[in-house]
Amino acid sequence: MPYSLSHSFRVDAAGKPIPLHDITAAARHYADRNYPETEHCCRQILKQAPGDFDALHLLGVVHLDQSQLPDAIDCLTRAVQARPADAQVHYHLGNALLADKQHDLAATQFRQTLTLAPNHADALNNLGNTLAAQHNYGDAIDCFRRALQLRPASSPSLYNLGRSLAALDRSEEAIDSFRAALASDLTGAAPNRIADIYAALGQALVGLGRYDEALTTCQAMSHLNSGTAAWNASLVLLLLGQFAEGWRLYQGRWAVPDHDAPHPAARIPTLAEVTGQRVLLLCEQGHGDMIQFARYAPMLARQGATVTLQTYIELQALMQTMDGLAAVITDKDSEPPADIITPLLSLPVTFNTDLASIPADVPYLHAPTDRLEIWRQRLGPRVRPRVGLCWWGSQHIPKRSLPLDRLAPLLQHSDIEFHALQKEPPQRHPSMIDHSADLQDFADTAALIMQLDLVISIDTSVAHLAGALGKPVWILLQFSADWRWLLDRSDSPWYPTARLFRQKLRGDWDGVVDDVAQALAAWSGRFQNQFEGDANRIVAADQPALTHPAGRIDDEHI
Repeated sequence: MPYSLSHSFRVDAAGKPIPLHDITAAARHYADRNYPETEHCCRQILKQAPGDFDALHLLGVVHLDQSQLPDAIDCLTRAVQARPADAQVHYHLGNALLADKQHDLAATQFRQTLTLAPNHADALNNLGNTLAAQHNYGDAIDCFRRALQLRPASSPSLYNLGRSLAALDRSEEAIDSFRAALASDLTGAAPNRIADIYAALGQALVGLGRYDEALTTCQAMSHLNSGTAAWNASLVLLLLGQFAEGWRLYQGRWAVPDHDAPHPAARIPTLAEVTGQRVLLLCEQGHGDMIQFARYAPMLARQGATVTLQTYIELQALMQTMDGLAAVITDKDSEPPADIITPLLSLPVTFNTDLASIPADVPYLHAPTDRLEIWRQRLGPRVRPRVGLCWWGSQHIPKRSLPLDRLAPLLQHSDIEFHALQKEPPQRHPSMIDHSADLQDFADTAALIMQLDLVISIDTSVAHLAGALGKPVWILLQFSADWRWLLDRSDSPWYPTARLFRQKLRGDWDGVVDDVAQALAAWSGRFQNQFEGDANRIVAADQPALTHPAGRIDDEHI
């Protein structure tokens, strides 16, 4: 809702009248989106009357429109103090606080708006957004529904309602809401905003296994944002194992809002042209993505390229253990001279990777020798089988993570020595050894994993790391798992030593943990028999335990 001008009588600090045309001119400049002149007029008024409500209010809105949040919050807070009974200034202050992620304070301002103006549909909508940001989706849904009672065809409220419904796995209702938003009057809506609705609809359809409809939705949004449409379509195709078209469309990620900006010189080379060339591989996305796709860097070197891999500083020491690389630099370092620059996650296109040709020779990463020795000494001789646990992602995605207390059926195994693989564990348990103070980077985590016999992890970078190290890893997946785990598989073509445990029902971590607990009991008994069969047996800390020579887990009796 736009700024509205008050026509109250205006005086300066000395009691002298302020010409009304000053604030009228400021409002006119604001209507023309001439922010410099609007600010100039407001500041001129505030020189005469520092507490002038209209000037403070309008200046705060100008700062808010330009995402100058500290200044916006300061001006609007002073405006609220000058006129606490004005509903609109509370609303604008709420918007500024919401943009600044001060959710509790934002909710207070929106509620005050609604106390003063109960039918303020925008305040209801944005209170819903504030509550959704705090994962209070039930109350958020109530707000969006109340806003829709006032404005039944509001596309923002329909979209926001759909997102909160989807967050609660009420996918059918979410789909209805997204489709209602697309059927509403979208005149004047930014193309990216409309594309967001299509994208959310597509995600909800994927969650219900309606893949053809999801792909149709991606095609429908292509005229709005072809990059986002391609990106969304690629995720569906990759999930279905249709890699040829999936990798091609995956390049649309660079057009997705909030994605890393593309490197101006980046391109995707063919294998024929890399021989004898200096190739710089660019890092992107998350730690797990870097670990998963790092396997392509040595492959490129074996084609005769001089390869420099760019990565995050937390991964640098780990990535330096790969064979054949000329250098491993961080994303903060200066770029070396290069003949070809390409994003790491584009290399499946270069290598024409399909489902049958995924390069899965593990290990392709190793723990540095000096770290291995440190962690050998730190853990001491093995007296029980060692299992590492990771239950919470560092970049927390609520549906992928689970509270530590849900792992109780696993932690009751007193014959197992449990180790936390969390750098910053949100919770601790007396049955689990906490190494968070000693995990400085992924090289430390790798060295710790190499002292273990099994890793049990949610879908996070630790799972990728264990797989890349060739360690047995059991991965706990949500109902609608990420594309890289494909559909309905208990194994992974990316990681031969991985075993997948999937939710059979949405949100049902208890069922997953029960399945893992049964497998763990069988594994523990089998391990213990082997362990006790030779009192002098010590599993080499730098070799995968309980695997076939090819590195695959012996699941035959599990």
